[in-house]
Amino acid sequence: NGLAFSSYNLASTYLLTRISVIHHAALNCTRRIFAIVCTSIVFRIPITWVSALGIAISFVSFMIFTYAKTMKQKNNYKNKME
Repeated sequence: NGLAFSSYNLASTYLLTRISVIHHAALNCTRRIFAIVCTSIVFRIPITWVSALGIAISFVSFMIFTYAKTMKQKNNYKNKME
């Protein structure tokens, strides 16, 4: 467990040097969703409606972030072309 935690922290620190903090937070949110869903499948833990709501909110928030980031990049590209 200690080796996995240390490896995660090293990878996270390296990733922070390559991307912005906001992108890191968005990826961490996605990682948590993936971990919850995989854990519930592997250990056959039922997902309650509260858990499903939390997963849905996290996923929708990530998608909104991605959409907003894409729209900002498109607007920046349009402004540069003009």
